[in-house]
Amino acid sequence: MVDASWLLRVDGARRSLTGFYALAFNLVALGFTGFYLYTSGFGLVSTQTNRGIYLMLTSVLVFLLYPARAGSPSHRPSIVDLVLVAATVACVWYWIDQYVSYAMFRVSSPNTADLVMGAIAIGVMLETSRRALGPIISIIAIVFLGQLYFGEYLPGRLANPGMSVERILEFTYSTQEALFGVVTATFATFVFPFMIFGAFLERSGAGAFFMDLGTALAGRWRGGPAKIAVMTSALFGSISGSSVANVVTTGAFTIPLMKRTGFRNHDAGAIEAIASTGGQFMPPVMGAGVFILATLTETSYLTIALMNVIPAVVFFVFLLSMVDLEAVRLDLKGLPAEEIPSLRSVLAKGWQFFVPLIAVIGLLFSGYSADFCAFWGTVSAAALSWLRRDTRMGPTAIAQAMVGGARSNAAAGAAIGTLGIIIGGIVLAGLGLKFSAVLIDFSGGNLFVALCLVTVVSIIIGMGSSTTGSYIILSVVAAPALINLGVPVVAAHLAVFYAACLSNITPPVCVAAFAGAAIADAPPMKTGFSALKFGATLVLMPFSFVYVPQLLLDGTPLDIAYTTALYAIGCVLFAIALQGTEPVGGVVTPLRRALFLIAGGLLMFPTNLWIDMAGLALLVAAAAPTALARRNRIAAG
Repeated sequence: MVDASWLLRVDGARRSLTGFYALAFNLVALGFTGFYLYTSGFGLVSTQTNRGIYLMLTSVLVFLLYPARAGSPSHRPSIVDLVLVAATVACVWYWIDQYVSYAMFRVSSPNTADLVMGAIAIGVMLETSRRALGPIISIIAIVFLGQLYFGEYLPGRLANPGMSVERILEFTYSTQEALFGVVTATFATFVFPFMIFGAFLERSGAGAFFMDLGTALAGRWRGGPAKIAVMTSALFGSISGSSVANVVTTGAFTIPLMKRTGFRNHDAGAIEAIASTGGQFMPPVMGAGVFILATLTETSYLTIALMNVIPAVVFFVFLLSMVDLEAVRLDLKGLPAEEIPSLRSVLAKGWQFFVPLIAVIGLLFSGYSADFCAFWGTVSAAALSWLRRDTRMGPTAIAQAMVGGARSNAAAGAAIGTLGIIIGGIVLAGLGLKFSAVLIDFSGGNLFVALCLVTVVSIIIGMGSSTTGSYIILSVVAAPALINLGVPVVAAHLAVFYAACLSNITPPVCVAAFAGAAIADAPPMKTGFSALKFGATLVLMPFSFVYVPQLLLDGTPLDIAYTTALYAIGCVLFAIALQGTEPVGGVVTPLRRALFLIAGGLLMFPTNLWIDMAGLALLVAAAAPTALARRNRIAAG
């Protein structure tokens, strides 16, 4: 018998729906997911239908699940919510129905209905993002709309002649350049199908399997729980692609475990936050921003995924080194043997969870589109769940996975319409080229200074926003500056993308660290600064893509392997310098820390053989006292 009782309840972070409204939410979510499963696997629909349905149903789900304010009803939508749902359906459906007519007969001459519906659509999308993500991204959008109207009063290169309300509404709403532009298209076509794939994998038991796998692999090591957090977040990140989703999913298990075995509260939250942030660029799925990156750079998703393999690996090498050294400093041990599952038994029970990932990768290599690969990954996850009785996905589990995918999208996709508004404001005012020119002027044409400025701007724009939202804005206003200074297009966009990831762990507003702090019961700011320390290489990544192109597979196989090995060694040395502890134990003196830091820097940013040799020589000099002391202890018996 199919259990349908779950349809009458929806538990959200801010509102729990029951009865009729829970049923309505779940039915909309089922239809939403079903439509995009169909389009990714079988069907072609018109561009306006694909983009419009995505924005419309995302906003409908947000208005049902997220209250307008603290005093709003907690178990049902308010009258205002229902009015906004109706307004959303009306203005988006009007756009879908009228787009062809507008494109053929009304370009530059919108009628009154176009303008009224455009005003409603902008208001609805601003409210959608405000409810799910807070006011910052909506305020930024209002600023970008305002600069279109008051452009003549702006200073210097940022000025524009000023535009009429009618022109702003038409460009933002009626065209496919802003609200219904490339950002919406990418989420509807690629990102949402992968969210559905992740929801099916999680529902089939993959999340628990990855945690068990991490425990079996790292549980017995010193600081094992923290290494489990790193490994499970990397594995889970390969199917979820969201730092905050990683924190709340894996952190509920790993953070209490880290605290129980001796890690300080803020460090436990920080380690989970930075590991979850790293999961965003862990192939094969990575974060939603990577799909946007592939679209904007006109590069295949598979190419972007392959280019991210080495950066992701060296990032986690550094993070594992930092965790290991923290465990040495605190004299922590691994988990008790009775709490560590057998690796053989874990793989015997869950080997099938690798098959959907392998299927996705195989189809990508065969040249199929990313959304088609996500569809068959979803199908294979549901089918393979039947290999074990305890993981079988029947009709109820499949329906719950479909709803889970739509709910994940409600949080991740809530900003998409607002981001489209921002992009429209940038494009219509020509701000991309103007801001690029300002960055180049400020840097004096110096690439290193420009990278520093881009990193700072990324942190500021990323405050309170998602990585995807930050990257989308930066891809238009910052990446062109790097490209104009000679950086290859993909490298420039990856530098900006990783800089956007950095905002997740950079105080004063760092959403991933704050999520970890909430679970760890730790001070948010202290957790944020700790996360920044544990993820320090993320600060260096944008510079690495520019100055060490071998990390992005630019060079001969031998050159790539040689440079990657040096970079990985440099990451370990950098970790020793930051922690002030060696893997064999003992405190490192300030002089030796400086030697490890310089050696690490030289190996991470090699320019020629002499620099490499100097880095290795400094490594020997820094490590020699420990090696000699150990040799003397052995000789003394």
